Amino acid sequence: MVSRFIIILTIALIPTSLLMSYHTWHAFSTEKQKIRNDAFQFAEKVITQQQNKINYTKSILFKLAQESALRDPKDPLCSIFVARVQRLNPLFTNIGVPLANGDLLCNALPLQQAVNVADRAYFSNTIENGTFSMSRFQHDRASDLASMNFSVPVFGDDKQIIAAAVAVVSLEWWSEQLTDDFFPKDGAAFIVDSDASVIASHYGITRAKESLALIMTEPLPAAEEGVYEVTSVDDIPYLVAYKPMFSAQGTANASVLIVLPLNSAYANAYKKLEQSILTLLFSFVTLSTALFWGLRIKIITPIYQLLDNAKDFVSEHLEDDNAVRKTTLNTHQSRYENELSDLSDHFNLVITEQKKQRKALKDLVYLDQLTQLPNRYALLNSIENRFPEQHAPFALVLIDIDNFGMLNDRFGHDIGDALLIEIANRLTVLCREHEEVSRWCGDEFVLILPYSKRELLEHRINYILDTICKPIQIGAITHACQARCGVVISQECKIKDAGKLMHFADLAVEKTGDNKTYQINYFKPEMETAGHEQFELEVELRQALPRDELRLHYQPIINLKTGKYRLAEALVRWQHPTLGLVQPLQFIELAEKTGLIINIGRWVVCEAIRQLAQWDADENIDINEIAVNLSPIQLQDVDLIIIIEDTLTKYGVNPEQLTLEITESVLLDGGDTALDKIAQFRAMGIKIALDDFGTGYSSLSYLSRITLDKIKIDRSFVSEIGHARDDILIETIMTMSHSMNLDVVAEGIEIPSQLAFLQQHNCEYGQGYYFSKPLEASAMTTFFEKSKTVSLC
Repeated sequence: MVSRFIIILTIALIPTSLLMSYHTWHAFSTEKQKIRNDAFQFAEKVITQQQNKINYTKSILFKLAQESALRDPKDPLCSIFVARVQRLNPLFTNIGVPLANGDLLCNALPLQQAVNVADRAYFSNTIENGTFSMSRFQHDRASDLASMNFSVPVFGDDKQIIAAAVAVVSLEWWSEQLTDDFFPKDGAAFIVDSDASVIASHYGITRAKESLALIMTEPLPAAEEGVYEVTSVDDIPYLVAYKPMFSAQGTANASVLIVLPLNSAYANAYKKLEQSILTLLFSFVTLSTALFWGLRIKIITPIYQLLDNAKDFVSEHLEDDNAVRKTTLNTHQSRYENELSDLSDHFNLVITEQKKQRKALKDLVYLDQLTQLPNRYALLNSIENRFPEQHAPFALVLIDIDNFGMLNDRFGHDIGDALLIEIANRLTVLCREHEEVSRWCGDEFVLILPYSKRELLEHRINYILDTICKPIQIGAITHACQARCGVVISQECKIKDAGKLMHFADLAVEKTGDNKTYQINYFKPEMETAGHEQFELEVELRQALPRDELRLHYQPIINLKTGKYRLAEALVRWQHPTLGLVQPLQFIELAEKTGLIINIGRWVVCEAIRQLAQWDADENIDINEIAVNLSPIQLQDVDLIIIIEDTLTKYGVNPEQLTLEITESVLLDGGDTALDKIAQFRAMGIKIALDDFGTGYSSLSYLSRITLDKIKIDRSFVSEIGHARDDILIETIMTMSHSMNLDVVAEGIEIPSQLAFLQQHNCEYGQGYYFSKPLEASAMTTFFEKSKTVSLC
């Protein structure tokens, strides 16, 4: 693996190396170009200096030509004047004023012989054209020096050219100018004419000619300027900067050559290149070393560790032992040969296992583990996916299995789970294409059904409910479910939220009746409003006890044999600060659902006992027995018996004076726990009455399991007295009760005919608006003053 990583590392570093090499070469090329530019600029500097001298000479000559002393060159004063001017300007080796015919009579230097310059081209140009002129490089006849001459016309009084003012500049001065400028030790500067003859050099003319001849083996370009590389006779490369001068100043022409040995010129560039190459190599080695050790520490070693860990993981967790052994063997055989391949094989196994685990986790998240149906999270996702417009309308059907808790309590959770599994299986079998079934929670299932017409939907739901409510055989137990159903139609709800739709379905289930094996109820918007009202009512009901807003009203119960009122039923009312007197039907069910009935029930029984004790002390009131309703939820209150016992003792009331009224639902839903608690009340001496007898189901089976004192016939039967079938039913109930030595209390007596019928069949007690409505405790005194005994004839 290490060798492969070195190869990979080298390949990876190639782009970096190329980039750094390019940068180094570019820097070297830039430095070389700078040196070439500097050489050329130096040539331009020399030319600029010479041009400045020429301009200076031109200026002096034009001023000199205007002097009156030069109007007569034959006059000795002319020579004296120009000699003085020449001494003041060391640039000039000589100044003369030749006549228009070329005779030189006025000269700064003494003449040894007669001189005529008529044959000089520059002189002829000045006399003929009246312009400033320069000579070619020549041997000056007056000064006997190699020089370059400059001339301007001298005009007489008649404005005619009579002579020329000539200044002679020695080439030795030009050489001195070149020497004054900075040159490398082995560099050279030349001024050559158009014939490539050396005019000036800091070497001196003779040596310069020899040096230039050795350097320049080929002629220079005629009219081009630039920087060139040439090779000398002795094979030494040189850098030559070449620029023509004076090309526009007249007939004279010359060029400046700056000559530098190539090795010397580029010495600094080569030095920087060498440093850059060394830096590049050092950087490459350092970077390679750092990367190698970094990769070794951070990648190679961890890969080995990861390979070992993967091998251990595969060996420990995967089920395919043959594959594990094969992979492990390959790992040992090729640890230093195919590590990445082995690691890939191991990870393929790990990934395969991970996919299995991910699927299992997904099933755990979205599947109900008991029924294997989609759970509430999967259901909510499915509902959300159906909201887009392209999906057809659908119905959300919430099925609630009634009395499932009782089944669990009586037969155990194993039986309850088996029941739920069977229901889930039935729903799965019933499910058609485009239908979905899920388990919501507990004993609730949800169906998503396509919706077109309500009649078709209701027919489909009835068929499903009829199927799941058929008897289910679980071991030795046969159970027929009872179910309620809440339905929400998607297109009838403006809110497109899965959670809200389920809430609406819950509301619809709550509003279903409980007098059928199963019943369907459709959600209506007003149910949500009622739900909000119920929530607000719950909040306020929680404050009813602390705010002392609960009241007890008492309805007298008459003894139909004696016509005396010795009993009263305590009925709770809620004196709401804004709603007024709230009847029990409006808040008792809410109190039972929220558990508030526990504290409310405790207060009711304690307050009723306290009031009975107060009436016992009042000789005007003959009430010596009080009846209090018990909710099925109250029988789950473990402290209820102690609270009642303590309250009876506190107020000195005999247990026989207290009657607790229970409904058939207490017996059916409470099971053995409720029967045990009722038996404890009976053991204390408290009387037990079965309230609303005949309105429930399976009542008769419980009469043999519980000792009662009274049976109360529900007002729904009493109100139907006069109808033959109902009369027979009431007669049967009273006959059965009397045969069991139970007193009968008839509720809801409102007219004389009902009273007469009940008396005729020996009913012991009567209760209803015919005698009195429920009264406040303070109104009972007035009631007894008016009617201590009622004539029943």
